[in-house]
Amino acid sequence: MLLSHSHPSIVTNHLKGYSCYHSYATEVDDVAHGGSAIIVNSSRPHRQLNLQTCLQAVAIRVTCHKTITVCSIYLPPSMVFKTSDFYDLLQQLPPPILIIGDFNSHGTLWGCTKLDCQGKMVEDSLTKHNLCFLNNSSSTYIHPAIGSSSASDLSICSPDIFLDMQWKSLDDLCGSDHYPISISYGSKETSFAFPS
Repeated sequence: MLLSHSHPSIVTNHLKGYSCYHSYATEVDDVAHGGSAIIVNSSRPHRQLNLQTCLQAVAIRVTCHKTITVCSIYLPPSMVFKTSDFYDLLQQLPPPILIIGDFNSHGTLWGCTKLDCQGKMVEDSLTKHNLCFLNNSSSTYIHPAIGSSSASDLSICSPDIFLDMQWKSLDDLCGSDHYPISISYGSKETSFAFPS
Protein backbone atom coordinates (compact mmCIF):
# COMPACT_ATOMS: atom_id res chain seq x y z
CA MET A 1 0.00 0.00 0.00
CA LEU A 2 1.27 3.48 -0.82
CA LEU A 3 0.16 6.79 0.67
CA SER A 4 0.96 10.20 -0.73
CA HIS A 5 -0.09 13.78 -0.12
CA SER A 6 1.75 15.67 -2.84
CA HIS A 7 0.07 16.23 -6.21
CA PRO A 8 -2.09 13.09 -6.07
CA SER A 9 -3.29 13.49 -9.68
CA ILE A 10 0.26 12.84 -10.89
CA VAL A 11 0.62 9.71 -8.77
CA THR A 12 -2.82 8.14 -9.07
CA ASN A 13 -3.63 8.08 -12.77
CA HIS A 14 -1.49 5.27 -14.19
CA LEU A 15 -1.05 2.42 -11.72
CA LYS A 16 -2.56 -0.77 -13.11
CA GLY A 17 -3.80 -3.15 -10.41
CA TYR A 18 -4.15 -0.40 -7.80
CA SER A 19 -7.14 1.54 -6.55
CA CYS A 20 -6.59 5.25 -5.97
CA TYR A 21 -8.51 7.51 -3.59
CA HIS A 22 -7.82 11.22 -3.27
CA SER A 23 -8.87 14.54 -1.86
CA TYR A 24 -7.71 17.40 -4.07
CA ALA A 25 -6.85 20.83 -2.78
CA THR A 26 -8.60 23.88 -4.20
CA GLU A 27 -6.74 25.20 -7.21
CA VAL A 28 -5.34 28.71 -6.99
CA ASP A 29 -4.59 30.47 -10.28
CA ASP A 30 -5.17 27.14 -12.06
CA VAL A 31 -2.22 25.58 -10.22
CA ALA A 32 -2.86 22.40 -8.23
CA HIS A 33 -1.26 22.28 -4.79
CA GLY A 34 -1.40 19.93 -1.86
CA GLY A 35 -4.10 17.32 -1.65
CA SER A 36 -4.03 13.83 -0.18
CA ALA A 37 -4.19 10.35 -1.67
CA ILE A 38 -4.15 6.66 -0.81
CA ILE A 39 -3.13 4.04 -3.33
CA VAL A 40 -3.87 0.41 -2.44
CA ASN A 41 -3.37 -2.89 -4.23
CA SER A 42 -6.77 -3.74 -5.72
CA SER A 43 -6.50 -7.37 -4.58
CA ARG A 44 -6.45 -6.30 -0.90
CA PRO A 45 -9.98 -6.11 0.61
CA HIS A 46 -10.77 -2.43 1.25
CA ARG A 47 -13.38 0.30 0.94
CA GLN A 48 -13.25 4.08 0.96
CA LEU A 49 -14.81 6.01 3.85
CA ASN A 50 -17.03 8.96 2.99
CA LEU A 51 -15.49 11.75 5.08
CA GLN A 52 -17.33 14.97 5.83
CA THR A 53 -14.47 17.37 6.51
CA CYS A 54 -12.95 20.66 5.37
CA LEU A 55 -9.49 19.12 5.79
CA GLN A 56 -7.49 17.61 2.91
CA ALA A 57 -7.95 14.00 4.01
CA VAL A 58 -8.91 10.65 2.54
CA ALA A 59 -9.47 7.35 4.39
CA ILE A 60 -10.09 3.67 3.71
CA ARG A 61 -10.87 0.56 5.75
CA VAL A 62 -8.40 -2.11 4.65
CA THR A 63 -7.68 -5.68 5.72
CA CYS A 64 -3.99 -6.20 6.49
CA HIS A 65 -2.91 -8.15 9.57
CA LYS A 66 -6.42 -7.17 10.71
CA THR A 67 -8.90 -4.60 9.42
CA ILE A 68 -7.76 -1.05 10.14
CA THR A 69 -8.63 2.47 9.02
CA VAL A 70 -5.86 4.23 7.12
CA CYS A 71 -6.11 8.01 6.70
CA SER A 72 -3.81 10.23 4.64
CA ILE A 73 -3.91 13.93 5.50
CA TYR A 74 -2.25 17.16 4.39
CA LEU A 75 -2.50 20.30 6.52
CA PRO A 76 -1.04 23.22 4.51
CA PRO A 77 1.05 25.69 6.51
CA SER A 78 -1.15 28.55 5.29
CA MET A 79 -4.44 26.88 6.24
CA VAL A 80 -6.34 28.20 9.22
CA PHE A 81 -8.52 25.56 10.88
CA LYS A 82 -10.01 24.88 14.28
CA THR A 83 -9.04 22.08 16.63
CA SER A 84 -12.65 20.89 16.28
CA ASP A 85 -12.03 20.23 12.54
CA PHE A 86 -9.40 17.63 13.44
CA TYR A 87 -11.52 16.19 16.26
CA ASP A 88 -14.48 15.84 13.84
CA LEU A 89 -12.25 13.96 11.39
CA LEU A 90 -11.02 11.59 14.10
CA GLN A 91 -14.62 10.83 15.12
CA GLN A 92 -15.29 9.56 11.57
CA LEU A 93 -12.41 7.05 11.60
CA PRO A 94 -13.41 3.61 12.94
CA PRO A 95 -10.67 2.15 15.17
CA PRO A 96 -8.05 0.93 15.01
CA ILE A 97 -6.58 3.78 12.95
CA LEU A 98 -3.34 4.72 11.24
CA ILE A 99 -3.00 8.38 10.22
CA ILE A 100 -0.08 9.43 8.06
CA GLY A 101 0.51 12.89 6.67
CA ASP A 102 2.24 16.20 6.44
CA PHE A 103 0.85 18.10 9.43
CA ASN A 104 3.15 21.11 8.93
CA SER A 105 3.37 21.28 12.70
CA HIS A 106 6.21 21.39 15.17
CA GLY A 107 6.37 19.64 18.52
CA THR A 108 9.09 18.41 20.83
CA LEU A 109 7.29 15.05 21.19
CA TRP A 110 8.23 14.15 17.62
CA GLY A 111 11.70 15.67 17.42
CA CYS A 112 11.29 19.40 16.72
CA THR A 113 12.98 22.07 18.81
CA LYS A 114 9.79 24.08 19.38
CA LEU A 115 6.03 23.71 19.82
CA ASP A 116 3.76 25.74 17.53
CA CYS A 117 -0.05 26.17 17.45
CA GLN A 118 -0.65 23.23 15.09
CA GLY A 119 1.74 21.11 17.14
CA LYS A 120 -0.26 21.91 20.28
CA MET A 121 -3.44 20.87 18.44
CA VAL A 122 -1.84 17.54 17.50
CA GLU A 123 -0.60 16.92 21.05
CA ASP A 124 -4.03 17.71 22.53
CA SER A 125 -5.73 15.44 19.97
CA LEU A 126 -3.46 12.53 20.85
CA THR A 127 -4.20 12.92 24.53
CA LYS A 128 -7.95 13.34 24.05
CA HIS A 129 -8.29 10.38 21.65
CA ASN A 130 -5.69 8.10 23.30
CA LEU A 131 -3.49 7.86 20.19
CA CYS A 132 0.23 7.04 19.83
CA PHE A 133 3.08 8.49 17.80
CA LEU A 134 5.06 6.12 15.62
CA ASN A 135 7.72 8.76 14.83
CA ASN A 136 11.10 8.23 16.47
CA SER A 137 12.33 11.88 16.32
CA SER A 138 13.99 11.37 12.91
CA SER A 139 13.79 14.25 10.45
CA THR A 140 11.18 13.87 7.74
CA TYR A 141 11.62 17.20 5.90
CA ILE A 142 14.55 19.28 4.63
CA HIS A 143 13.97 22.95 3.83
CA PRO A 144 15.11 23.29 0.19
CA ALA A 145 16.42 26.85 0.56
CA ILE A 146 18.34 26.72 3.84
CA GLY A 147 18.87 22.99 4.43
CA SER A 148 17.35 22.93 7.92
CA SER A 149 15.47 19.78 8.89
CA SER A 150 12.33 19.07 10.89
CA ALA A 151 9.81 16.31 11.56
CA SER A 152 6.57 17.68 10.12
CA ASP A 153 5.38 14.35 8.64
CA LEU A 154 3.62 12.43 11.38
CA SER A 155 2.47 8.84 11.76
CA ILE A 156 -0.17 8.28 14.43
CA CYS A 157 -2.02 5.10 15.41
CA SER A 158 -4.35 3.49 17.91
CA PRO A 159 -2.63 1.93 20.95
CA ASP A 160 -3.92 -1.58 20.14
CA ILE A 161 -1.87 -1.71 16.91
CA PHE A 162 1.11 0.36 18.11
CA LEU A 163 3.30 -2.63 19.01
CA ASP A 164 2.65 -4.24 15.60
CA MET A 165 4.02 -1.19 13.72
CA GLN A 166 7.67 -0.65 12.79
CA TRP A 167 8.38 2.95 11.64
CA LYS A 168 11.42 4.39 9.89
CA SER A 169 12.36 7.42 7.84
CA LEU A 170 14.34 6.39 4.75
CA ASP A 171 17.63 8.07 3.78
CA ASP A 172 16.99 8.82 0.09
CA LEU A 173 14.91 11.95 -0.60
CA CYS A 174 14.05 10.55 -4.07
CA GLY A 175 13.98 14.09 -5.52
CA SER A 176 11.61 15.44 -2.87
CA ASP A 177 12.13 17.70 0.14
CA HIS A 178 10.45 15.06 2.36
CA TYR A 179 12.06 11.75 3.30
CA PRO A 180 9.91 8.72 2.48
CA ILE A 181 8.50 6.98 5.56
CA SER A 182 8.14 3.20 5.69
CA ILE A 183 5.83 1.44 8.13
CA SER A 184 5.67 -2.35 8.43
CA TYR A 185 2.59 -3.81 10.09
CA GLY A 186 2.14 -7.20 11.73
CA SER A 187 3.76 -10.54 11.12
CA LYS A 188 2.78 -10.45 7.44
CA GLU A 189 4.84 -7.29 7.04
CA THR A 190 2.27 -5.25 5.19
CA SER A 191 4.14 -2.11 4.17
CA PHE A 192 2.95 1.48 4.08
CA ALA A 193 5.04 4.22 2.52
CA PHE A 194 4.57 7.96 2.62
CA PRO A 195 6.41 9.78 -0.16
CA SER A 196 5.90 13.49 -0.68
